[in-house]
Amino acid sequence: MVRDEAGFVDLSPREVSIDGHAVSLSATSKIFYNFRRADQAPEDKPLIVLFNGFASDVVRAFGTGPTTVDANGNVGPNPNSLTRFANLLYFDPRQAGFSYDVVQGEEPSAADCSQDVFSEYVDAADVLLATLRFLKAHPDLRGPVYWMGESYAGVRITWIVAYVRGAWSLAPYQDDALNAELAAAPRERLLHAQILLQPWLVGSAHDVAIQAACQDPGLLDRVRSSVGGPCSTQDACECAHEFDRSPYNYALLATEQDARIFAADAAQVAPDQARALYGSRFEDIPGLSADERARGFKCSVADDETPDQSALVSLLGALPSGQSYNLAYSPLTTGKGSTNPDWRLKNLIGVAFLENIQTVDTLITDGARDLVVPELALASALRAVAGTTTVSETAGEISLGNAGGVRSIAIRHYANSGHMITMMEPEAFANDLSAWLAQRR
Repeated sequence: MVRDEAGFVDLSPREVSIDGHAVSLSATSKIFYNFRRADQAPEDKPLIVLFNGFASDVVRAFGTGPTTVDANGNVGPNPNSLTRFANLLYFDPRQAGFSYDVVQGEEPSAADCSQDVFSEYVDAADVLLATLRFLKAHPDLRGPVYWMGESYAGVRITWIVAYVRGAWSLAPYQDDALNAELAAAPRERLLHAQILLQPWLVGSAHDVAIQAACQDPGLLDRVRSSVGGPCSTQDACECAHEFDRSPYNYALLATEQDARIFAADAAQVAPDQARALYGSRFEDIPGLSADERARGFKCSVADDETPDQSALVSLLGALPSGQSYNLAYSPLTTGKGSTNPDWRLKNLIGVAFLENIQTVDTLITDGARDLVVPELALASALRAVAGTTTVSETAGEISLGNAGGVRSIAIRHYANSGHMITMMEPEAFANDLSAWLAQRR
């Protein structure tokens, strides 16, 4: 019987290679998952694997599952739940959210917290391995797999799709354990579609294109209209900053945007909200209590972005000093430990995305008020790495042409949204996604 559940997928230690040098993933990584079944006939419905760039706090809290978190941090029914037409599988990647690592019989070393362990390549491989293990353990789920992610998750999904395709030459990464597991996997089932919410996709070329988009006169006019005053700059992004607006949604003050996310994160560590948000009580989730969790570690520590977890500690038990049950970020997060990652300094990810698009149907959102990853920058970023591929754009799609033909990226626009599409326009997004997926069956 298919049921809602939450738990951990254990990834055993393994040896990988990044940029030609050996990296030992010596810890057992306990990857937290949260499964919400489709409302009807879940056995044959699609399975959407979804996450944010780091933990799954935003996509779980806002407008995807059976419940949603309002501006005051209250959890209530979500009339726009994607479970109307799909199963949902949320993952917290290595050490993000509730995930944690365990080193048997010894204390973690500096190497266990190195940037090699928390690189984009290992990150994607971990989530893909966890998905394969989940599918193997749940044979009753027979539907196609779709990948859905927000922001940095565009990088993760791009590498996941490349690994599934066997396109190992695109990444400076080797992972024999993952490759062996993929050899027995139903690869076609994993290559149906990718749903990318305000994604980072092209590497350093994307950074350049975003800076250019901030100079767009139309965007500047929209920001000026929103802030209701003159700016001292012709840069729309700097204009929003002058008026303390959030780069994630220039219609909101930065404090307002931050408060929404903080309230959502607080709800997700509140024991009285757990059954509604996860479909399970915290005390019933294997591997989450202090008896198990205290053996593990996180490389990141709580800061002022981390809600109080005293109620969780009272329920599950105290952890060692400096440890937290849940962190919405991880050492992969820029500013929390990640320094000079390839996804910002190189264009490898853009080249991989252009190859993937020839195989996998793609939908990308355009949150008009997003200054972090504006869709306005995507076509020009792709042109910078396209080589012989031609890139053209209309209101509803970006077309990519090469000797093999033309492939299109569907674009769906949300005039009242910023970066967090499912927070601001959940009904429009759910309807768009339902219609788009129905065209693919």
